[in-house]
Amino acid sequence: MSARNPFEPRWRSVFDLRFGDFDYLGHMTATAYLMFFEEARVAWLSTGLRQQEPTYVVAHQEIDFERELLRSDSPVTVEIAVMSAGNSHIDLHERLISAKGLRHATSRASLVMWDREQRRPRPCSEAEKALFADGSGSPNTRNMFP
Repeated sequence: MSARNPFEPRWRSVFDLRFGDFDYLGHMTATAYLMFFEEARVAWLSTGLRQQEPTYVVAHQEIDFERELLRSDSPVTVEIAVMSAGNSHIDLHERLISAKGLRHATSRASLVMWDREQRRPRPCSEAEKALFADGSGSPNTRNMFP
C-alpha cells in the first residue's frame, strides 16, 4: 500500500508578476507572497462555492521562503491543498511555484468561516463542507491577472 501524498492540489491559480511585486533587491517582497496566496484562495472559494465574495477570515498563516523569486521567474502558480476541515474552519497547505518548476515558498493557512452580520465565526455551510471534502474535482487553472 503506497503512502498518501499529503499535498494533493485542489486548485491552481496562475499569476503574472508585476513591477510592484519586487523590492530594491530585485526579488519578490514578502507581502506579494501573501497577496498571491490570498488571491488563489479567493479564486478557489469563489469558483467552488459560486460566490463572488466568500466569507472567511485568515486566523493563522505561516510562510516558508525557500528561494528568491525574480522577475524572470514569471508567471507563478499557486497550488492549494486541503489538509483538514472542522465545523467552522479549514486548514490549507499552499505552495508557490515559478515558471521554471521550482518551488519558492510554501504556506500553511487556517481559515475560519465568517458571519458578516454577527461579526464572528460561523459553521461551514453544506456547500463548503462538500468543497473541502472533495476540492470540487480536479485542479483548475485560472489567470487572475490577464
